[in-house]
Amino acid sequence: MLVTALAACTAARLTSDEAAHDDQQNWPQWRGPTWNGVAPRGDPPLTWSETEHLRWKTPIEGGGHGTPVVWGDRIFLMTAIALDEDMLVPDVIPADTPNINEHPQVVGAWKPQQFVIVCIDRVTGQTLWSRMVHEAMPHQGHHNKGGFASASPVTDGQHVYAYFGSFGLYCYDLDGRFVWKRDFEHQAIEDSLGEGSSPALEGDTLVVVVDTERQSYVVAIDKRTGEELWRQDREETSNWSTPRIFTHAGRPQVAVNGATVRSYDLATGELLWQCGGHTAGAIPMPAIGHGLAFTASGWRKDALQAISLGGRGDLTDTESVAWRLRRGVPYVPCPMLWGDEIYLLEDQAFFSCLNAADGARHYLKERLPGSPNFSASPVGAADRIYLLSEEGTTIVVQRGPQFRVLAINELDERFHASPVIVGDAIYLRGFEHLYCFAKPAR
Repeated sequence: MLVTALAACTAARLTSDEAAHDDQQNWPQWRGPTWNGVAPRGDPPLTWSETEHLRWKTPIEGGGHGTPVVWGDRIFLMTAIALDEDMLVPDVIPADTPNINEHPQVVGAWKPQQFVIVCIDRVTGQTLWSRMVHEAMPHQGHHNKGGFASASPVTDGQHVYAYFGSFGLYCYDLDGRFVWKRDFEHQAIEDSLGEGSSPALEGDTLVVVVDTERQSYVVAIDKRTGEELWRQDREETSNWSTPRIFTHAGRPQVAVNGATVRSYDLATGELLWQCGGHTAGAIPMPAIGHGLAFTASGWRKDALQAISLGGRGDLTDTESVAWRLRRGVPYVPCPMLWGDEIYLLEDQAFFSCLNAADGARHYLKERLPGSPNFSASPVGAADRIYLLSEEGTTIVVQRGPQFRVLAINELDERFHASPVIVGDAIYLRGFEHLYCFAKPAR
């Protein structure tokens, strides 16, 4: 059964303009309304299965591991649909580009792709509209844990902005009407591992990070027109992190992870501070809170730093680094800051909780039941933390300094996208379907 009774769907539908325009009751971007994976007003079910608490289950054509976003009664996601055609791979990466090698975990052959934005009714699971925004033969493949649509869109409740990397940034209104597009050059990603950074939005400014094996940069774009506001070159190679916009001491800025973490003035692009000490190939988005930026990288070595905000210039190995952690740091999942604790989900089934202010360990590297693998980042609501594995197992852990497993839920599908929590529902994007699990409507 894909859809529950119409009466239950109708009862669950948002009817309040206030609810539809309150960020706390939406999931407008990667990592949700708090930027940290927490839904302050969420209260989804604790347990589910292929039948229990299933409100609907909708097939999604094509492939994509980007997390959906939600505004009001609409869900937006991105997908890439392979065409049954043969086409030459474009020869667009200069021959002198470094670090473009064969990789055992990268797909070696692929088809032309249609890049598509999909809008789904949050209550019924029915597709409201689908827009093919571009069609092309990709010039590089991707890691077998990635795809050609690995980013999340972002929405401000009036428009949805979808970034397909080398294949452009697109703006549509919530009814699927085209507004503008912006072209990007072909990116040269290390070893053809694929693209995956999502855009960030604050006010009228969209921020996109392009970290490649050529010239990396961060660019700010006017969300109303698609015009460039500023651009700053970066001394970085391929990274996959999403920029984190925040305000400190009244100054909006954007922190970008990398081998060196950098923070830029949101209005002008001026580099405010930087801090080395991480590894190349950074993936997790920084978390911000307690006057600190929590930045993580986990390729070949573990490195998490809590960097005090307010400094200027190069903060590497200075007193501005409040504390460090060299064990239990995730490679792919983002750190989750919730209240006084920061939670770390390692890719290979270890979970940790530390005091955010000073790094004191409440528990470190607790092994999760079944030892699953993780690509999705943790999300939280109602004092529960949801950990969705690649194998379809969701382990629900009690929030707080004591490690306690509350539930283990199994599904018959694979998952790389992170969960989304809005109201009484949790949304899980699998390889083939988008699931909605929710408490029974009152």
